Amino acid sequence: MRTTLVLLSLGGALAWACGDDGGPVCDCATAGCYASACTKTVFATSATTPATFGGLAQADKLCQDAAVAAGLPGTFQAWLSDASASPYTRAGQSTVPYQRVDGVRIAADWDELIASGPSSPIDVDENGQKIADDAMSLVVWTNTGRDGRAESYSMASNFCGNWTSNAPMDQAVVGWLTKRMQPDDWTFAVVQPCTGAARLYCFQQ
Repeated sequence: MRTTLVLLSLGGALAWACGDDGGPVCDCATAGCYASACTKTVFATSATTPATFGGLAQADKLCQDAAVAAGLPGTFQAWLSDASASPYTRAGQSTVPYQRVDGVRIAADWDELIASGPSSPIDVDENGQKIADDAMSLVVWTNTGRDGRAESYSMASNFCGNWTSNAPMDQAVVGWLTKRMQPDDWTFAVVQPCTGAARLYCFQQ
């Protein structure tokens, strides 16, 4: 479905509205469209995965498969880095708002996302379900700083052998799903061993 973009004020910020006034065209099948606004959808995977998923392309596939199963349109990419690439180098840097599947806006655009982090936790999965956080520190694989660049924490992390190892001596930078002691904690909270399993953040491109 092709719709049209017009400027709209949402909570004092500019967003792109889907309308039919002859303005610039927005393809909601790729840009996302929620409540008549063009957006980019973000979610945390409902399933956790061990660090041995096989690299960035496989992480993207996990995001895409989750989105397809939930009926979400567009192409999705993991918010994830390895030794050679990161969201900053490989992701589309959106000029429209990022919103969770339940419609809650987390950032006006890429610039706001990396400057301030999500205004609300990305704790809703691809099905629009709130993820229970009984431990208050559910983990997300990222190896990514708030600016979207790869973060190795002074080489303390080896990106779990570029996401092929779950050996205790290998380590990864992880984010916390909801716990916030610092603004960066959503993506860069601690360095921990690559054992166990974690979720992925998935961003529509």
